[in-house]
Amino acid sequence: MTTRFMGTPLERRSVLRGAGLGLAGLAGAALLGCGGKSDSGASSGSSSSAGGASGAPSKIKRAEGFDAKFGQLPINEKKVVKGGTFRRQRNDTSRENDPEVSIAGADWEIVGDRLFYANGFTMAVTPDMLASYEWIDKQNLVLKLRPGIKTHNVAPLNGRVFTAKDVAWNLKRKAGLLDPKTAASKYARYAQFDGMTDAVAVDDTTIKITLSKPNGSLLSALADPRANMIPQDFEQIGFKDPMKFAGTGAWIPASYVDGTRQTFKANPDYYRSFDDGARPGFDTYEEVVIQDRGSFVAAFLSGQVDVVSAVQPQEEAQLKTVKGVQFAITPGPTWDHFAVNLKLPQFQDDRVRQAFQLALDYKGFSDPLGSGWLYAGPVHSMFPESLTSEDISKMAGYNPATKAADLANAQKLMEAAGFPQGQGIKFKQINSSAASLDSSVRLKDMWSKAFPKMDAAVSTNSDYAQFTNALNSRTFEARSYNHTSVPDAAIDAYTYYHTKGGRNYQSYSKPWADSAMEKLLLATTVEERKSIIQAFEKQYIAEGPPLLQIRHPADNLAIAGHVAGYDMTSGPWAYSTYRVSSRWMWQTEK
Repeated sequence: MTTRFMGTPLERRSVLRGAGLGLAGLAGAALLGCGGKSDSGASSGSSSSAGGASGAPSKIKRAEGFDAKFGQLPINEKKVVKGGTFRRQRNDTSRENDPEVSIAGADWEIVGDRLFYANGFTMAVTPDMLASYEWIDKQNLVLKLRPGIKTHNVAPLNGRVFTAKDVAWNLKRKAGLLDPKTAASKYARYAQFDGMTDAVAVDDTTIKITLSKPNGSLLSALADPRANMIPQDFEQIGFKDPMKFAGTGAWIPASYVDGTRQTFKANPDYYRSFDDGARPGFDTYEEVVIQDRGSFVAAFLSGQVDVVSAVQPQEEAQLKTVKGVQFAITPGPTWDHFAVNLKLPQFQDDRVRQAFQLALDYKGFSDPLGSGWLYAGPVHSMFPESLTSEDISKMAGYNPATKAADLANAQKLMEAAGFPQGQGIKFKQINSSAASLDSSVRLKDMWSKAFPKMDAAVSTNSDYAQFTNALNSRTFEARSYNHTSVPDAAIDAYTYYHTKGGRNYQSYSKPWADSAMEKLLLATTVEERKSIIQAFEKQYIAEGPPLLQIRHPADNLAIAGHVAGYDMTSGPWAYSTYRVSSRWMWQTEK
């Protein structure tokens, strides 16, 4: 594999003037098991230039980085119709809206913007709010903000210009420098900024970042879909009232009905042009709360929402009846998982966790949920450095061919730990939604068959703030949920497995793992990272994972025939199902 530098400072100065440095290719991509082709006539395949008679954005390449081996991706090239409403389903309205505390789904994904974004397939990092950036050396980075970016023209900001002072404040806050006493337990992603000691506004558009040590993943951290920039005014305004949010993003809050819907209007002063390919063509973006799966699919069939995510096999025939429907299936950025709290003595015995890992039927769990899923190791299997889906599928516990032997071994381990047939193992497994509840029940059923005397209860925290607090305070016993990887293997692994990792909700702490994570952040080539990550993954699984990844679900979507732009946010690192993707969409003829 060719050596690449991944957003890290190179020895020469003036080399990164706005050019994105990404990792070449995605390991294991050919393993994707795709569903059948759509009957809708939607195109998929190689990249193509936009513009022309259709009126689509003219300065972009459509589906850049996509290859048919990744799956199926529609490129809607019908004539553009400006305006209209883009409508999506959500399980709830506004969640925890402090973007540093939020696990995911804060409104700032809509009303704010990021300094960078990543290509969905290549991970190449591109400046967004920035005009350019330059590594002075390995520990000093200079960012140049686009001049004249306006905030939303609503009180109290009233359209003031977003400046380098705002950016510097955001960076220090994300790194936990403004709140060092509570950052480790409060900020989900603060460890991604490991080594940052300061961020200073040199002038209105220039920010200088100082590091105590190299961090080869810093730019990718700023491309995280949750790494939104917010005006410094919100230090006083706070994050409680969604109708008070005002940022620099493509959308301005227009209405909010708690538990029912949220509506946003296009920002008329947005700093990007439509031809740039990242300014929405829709006038309105609306999110409608629909928690029941059957009602969700029915809403799409009747034209009340414009996209169905996580398409399930039994739904495909119905969805294909919609005129002009487009289907997309590409690797997703998330991983379904089961996790235990290591503060509980019963989970501190490695053999108990090993038994859980060996007894689970990963294929039996995943196949009924839809096509395109991948086996998941501790670090996302689509990273070039990680164990691939195929590698994982051959390991004990994951391998369907050895399932009977693995199950027998799991039962022996549980008995050796003092819990014959699971007797004495008792825990409550929390989740946050109907989808997570289904996973919790199915996991409980599988383990109950392996360990019939185990006492596992299932509980849904419908209040997302309550669920977030249970994770941040490390007061849960066990959970089933879905997490999202960021577009960089090093910061992703550090976040979940280092003692100080912001999303290390399991309270996992091993000196050998901390050492590996620290070396990983300093590594600058794929080869270095690969040797560290794969050795870590194998040892972590062998010891018994307290955070047990079950699968990577595909981004398996059905999209209304008049919606275009999904090819611009597809691939695991572009987050097509996240709220950030709405700014890339536009309407076409039906």
